[in-house]
Amino acid sequence: MKSKAIIWKELLDLSRDKRTLAAMILIPFIGLPAIALLASGLTYAQTTTVYIEVLDKNSTDIARFISSQLISYAKGNGLKVNVTISNTSPTNVYNILLIIPKGFYGNISNINGVGIVYLKSLVGSIQSNEIESLIESVLGQVENNIVVNRVQKLSNISGIKVNTTNFLNPINIFTGYYLPSGKPATTSQVELSFSARLLEFSLFFVANPAIVFMGDSILGEKERKTLETLISTPAPKTTIIVGKMFASIVIGLITAIADSLGVIIYLSMIAQGGLRLTAGLILVTFSVSAMLVIMTAAIITPIVLRSSSLRSAQAMSYLVMMIALAIYFSTLFVDIQRLPRFIEAILLIIPFTHAALAISNYVLGQYLYMIINFIVMIAFTLIGVYISIKAFDSERLIVSK
Repeated sequence: MKSKAIIWKELLDLSRDKRTLAAMILIPFIGLPAIALLASGLTYAQTTTVYIEVLDKNSTDIARFISSQLISYAKGNGLKVNVTISNTSPTNVYNILLIIPKGFYGNISNINGVGIVYLKSLVGSIQSNEIESLIESVLGQVENNIVVNRVQKLSNISGIKVNTTNFLNPINIFTGYYLPSGKPATTSQVELSFSARLLEFSLFFVANPAIVFMGDSILGEKERKTLETLISTPAPKTTIIVGKMFASIVIGLITAIADSLGVIIYLSMIAQGGLRLTAGLILVTFSVSAMLVIMTAAIITPIVLRSSSLRSAQAMSYLVMMIALAIYFSTLFVDIQRLPRFIEAILLIIPFTHAALAISNYVLGQYLYMIINFIVMIAFTLIGVYISIKAFDSERLIVSK
């Protein structure tokens, strides 16, 4: 009964500021998709201007070909481009300037000639990067056509019949993916591996609410001058700590679910259909998120209990958040399992690492390792609860400033 009373009291305390609680739930759930809409809308709204200066009159058709292909490629990538072709220098500022100098057509028509073009991008123009890559792809297509024509000319001169495709591509490369077990990876697993990286990064937004609520649950009560009353009750310290953790976990889970949904919607929008989710992956992600909230609350509680004020607890909690952020941000670029052994061993000591590994191990079909990750997270949780009970000093909490 004492535990129920403590838990009910903590839930009421943590939910007393309904506006703040609603903001913590709704802002990420609505805000993150809104950010994605804004980013995608602004990206689509901007137009990249390209100026093709043709100084060689025989290269006009080539310039037109480059323009049409570029517009087509850009449209396929959700980009807008405006191309101007002229034989005079530009009078306005353009994002990209492509110059085809005199003698270009003559050089590429010569079997030993080399054509030169100048591709310049405006300094500080972010949208130019993708369009510049598309222009290089189109120029690569032009270059391939030139090489094919040259091979055909040599074939006609020598009288030897040549298969142009085989001549230019003497090696065929068949690509594929495989799992750590050595078995071939399915298309679904390949697609899910990309989604897993994004979901691993999103775990940071799950850990954060538990840190905030746990600090307020204990030290917030101290600042409200109600801690003495709570400690003076006959409830044992174990009941008080577990009750506060349980209440913080409940509120943290609600917030974490909203955060997770907001992040998933956000990632789905910015990935432009590249984010693939299955029922199994969603279930594992939410299970990991729930365990992460519980573990984070257990880890942060000893820090809060040993802090003299809410500000000092927030300062130490900030360090914990930075460690979590470092781990989850790194998963976007690094395979933790492929790192050198000593680095991997250091990362495995950090409890947040196992939350990310649980998701990736599920996608890779390494279910035993995934279970081990969950067991390790449970172990860190129990250790955190044990240290919290030992660290609970009612007198120190009351008199510390």
